[in-house]
Amino acid sequence: MDTEVEKVVDKSMPRVLLIEDSDSDAFIVQKALYGGMDDTHCTRAITLKDGEDILEKGQTDLLLLDLGLPDSVTPADTYARVKKWADKVPVVIMTSLKDHALARALVRDGAADFLNKDSILENPKHIQHVIDFSMERHALTRKIMQESKDKDSTLSYFMGGYSITK
Repeated sequence: MDTEVEKVVDKSMPRVLLIEDSDSDAFIVQKALYGGMDDTHCTRAITLKDGEDILEKGQTDLLLLDLGLPDSVTPADTYARVKKWADKVPVVIMTSLKDHALARALVRDGAADFLNKDSILENPKHIQHVIDFSMERHALTRKIMQESKDKDSTLSYFMGGYSITK
């Protein structure tokens, strides 16, 4: 294995924020999380506003987001309000909607993944895989973005202060 490849994510105790208004859906998700991810810490918010307050504190490694929340207008509105955190934490969309076009659009817009709630019932390990892979992809993306910024700064220095990305 390449020596430059490093373990990008510390999975010792992922801090998951679940924004979900349905008690039964939250129970299923939390049961799936705690059933296979021993050291997971899951915090639940019932409203988008409560979830935003928790995200502001910066104590979250991954966001599981239900699209149908009582204080948002549409699924797109729900994601638009949390999109600003997508560069800080992976945002996994969870919904009962079976709208593949919406899923693709939200992933294209920055969501880490899209998870149908029925798949959690069918295979509880599925959510664990989604979390692991989303966290890995997110960490690698952040690393690549930082390396790109570092290279731009170096090039900018040698070009007399002119940035190649501006």
